[in-house]
Amino acid sequence: MDKVDVLVIGAGVVGLAIARCLAGAGREVVVVERHDGFGRETSSRNSEVIHCGMYYAQDLLKTKLCVRGNRMLYELCSRHGIPHRKTGKIVMATDEAEDARLHAILAQGKKNGVEGLRLMNRGEVAELEKDVCGTLGLYSPESGIIDTHSLMAFLERSAIADGGVVAYGCEVVGVRKGASGYVTDIRESGGSPSTVESAWVVNAAGLSADRIAEMAGIDRMAAGYVIHLCKGEYFRVSSRHRGKLSHLVYPVPSPIHLGAHAVLGLDGSLKIGPSSFYVDAIDYTVEPAHVAEFLEKARRFLPFLELEDLSPDMSGIRPKLYRNCEKVRDFIIHEESDRGLPGLVNLVGMESPALTSCLAIAETVKGLL
Repeated sequence: MDKVDVLVIGAGVVGLAIARCLAGAGREVVVVERHDGFGRETSSRNSEVIHCGMYYAQDLLKTKLCVRGNRMLYELCSRHGIPHRKTGKIVMATDEAEDARLHAILAQGKKNGVEGLRLMNRGEVAELEKDVCGTLGLYSPESGIIDTHSLMAFLERSAIADGGVVAYGCEVVGVRKGASGYVTDIRESGGSPSTVESAWVVNAAGLSADRIAEMAGIDRMAAGYVIHLCKGEYFRVSSRHRGKLSHLVYPVPSPIHLGAHAVLGLDGSLKIGPSSFYVDAIDYTVEPAHVAEFLEKARRFLPFLELEDLSPDMSGIRPKLYRNCEKVRDFIIHEESDRGLPGLVNLVGMESPALTSCLAIAETVKGLL
């Protein structure tokens, strides 16, 4: 039986950030990941946006970690040459009701400590983006985009350089309390079983985090840890519009979703997405028939789009802790001593803005250990 200090389950951006942080602090860390490489699920199937933290209530972890993580991520990218761009972002209102909601978001963002937020009239929006329309814009200069693959590759290299181990093709099939920590049963890619004993287990398993918590002895329903799979599709915009936008452009969000927005690539490419609907199983196909709905929503603020401009691109699944019409819930980052499981740290519901927050999340976990 292998023995380590900390076992991290999941090699998405959050798990890798935690591994880097703990290994850099001198911890003996092993990361196990059931897929054949890092970030095969949520971490590689998103908009690759660096958020500023203006949407949520001031006291939420989602807000605090996003605002801090935003600054940490830009600093890391600049210091280590990770591809990124601080594009800025415009949230566009298209009627009076949405205008009022923009004022509320501005007030919330300022309360959260987000720097540089300001409202822009139509003329001011046109100076930045002549092809965007609406009644009022909210400008966020601290928003941007990042190459998530390069970020995860850096985090993995850094963890390994500090003595960490990342093991792919290793699926966790059991977690139980042992005499001096936890015993985790693993099925390797060839089917061979193995076991790891660790003083700490950090559950950063993303879409499977609730299942891992339950393996360890937590009633996920009673704990409020049940993950609901929320799918988001993206449609690619024709290359004839490449470079037409230089800023991220978002609609005014609904109470539970930021809305399908203009997604910029570092290469100047453009996508629209993601949508938001709940599913019962993981399936990454994109339904071509949804194109009409995408076009209708996007043309409210991007009137230059035509039906033939859009084609299916990709989809992602978000691990939400709530369903439609339910109250938005915060990240769960919890050390489980109060449930009789000291040394187990569960991270559940790590949806957006977890990418932006990953370095701040890692610091939080380090503090719990």
